[in-house]
Amino acid sequence: MKKIKLCALGMGACLMLSGFTGCFNSNPTSPTGSAPETSADVSVTSDSTSAPSVSAEVVESSDDNAVVIESSESSQNADNGDTDFDAGRQEYANTFLSNFAEQYFYDYERNDGSAERVLDFVHIYLKINSRDSVSYSKNGELTFETFTLEKAQSVAAKYFGLQLTDDQISSLSAPPTSYGDQPAGPFYADSKIWYEAGDGESYNSLAIVDSAVNNSDGTITLNFTVYALDLDTYWAVGNQGMTRYYKMTAEEAAKDKALTKSRTGTAVVGVAQSGNYYLISYKTVY
Repeated sequence: MKKIKLCALGMGACLMLSGFTGCFNSNPTSPTGSAPETSADVSVTSDSTSAPSVSAEVVESSDDNAVVIESSESSQNADNGDTDFDAGRQEYANTFLSNFAEQYFYDYERNDGSAERVLDFVHIYLKINSRDSVSYSKNGELTFETFTLEKAQSVAAKYFGLQLTDDQISSLSAPPTSYGDQPAGPFYADSKIWYEAGDGESYNSLAIVDSAVNNSDGTITLNFTVYALDLDTYWAVGNQGMTRYYKMTAEEAAKDKALTKSRTGTAVVGVAQSGNYYLISYKTVY
């Protein structure tokens, strides 16, 4: 495997990917929140071993500001294992993984994934980053947080490179009307995804990428550290104030006294033609 250098190229640049079967567009906006989305018009290339409960739709697209993987001589021969990120790509990689770290995302393998698991991520992601996308609805004696199926599909496409199908969604149970032993969600009714309402959580974790490796198959392995931001600082700066931490290098984060290391992790990501990532696997250890 080769260490990689990431650089931005102008019009005409392209990303040569192998071992993949399709791609499709999502059109996210940039919400306010703890780990904001970093670009629009994400064309995602799906790998050939997608999870059994998802499918990919093929849509061709291009991006004039494509980011490509460039294997430079210096990065290939680096002894310390560090990837030569420029500031923009460091921030993008940190931000992408922080969307998972901030909600205490646990281990994930694309082949073993499920629609329910992806929806769990979407639910918390929207609560943190796009609060206006979440509505409150009563159903009997219960209160639910709801969001549209269209929004769920957009986030799933952007962060997992997966398209939630009508069959997967329609197989979800309808939301209950009274308390019982049922899970908190996801449920489906009226073209919306439903989760029992709950608030009071703090989302003060973030991820800083330490190094990256080009796997030579269109994927990248990101080695990262998850930090917890001091709660007093977190409540003082709010979700939006955390964005300055996403600009940090590994060295800067390790020296920041407001950050406490909580665990380390490894993520394998696919790379779209636009240069944006989508998650294939995610593992952390304490």
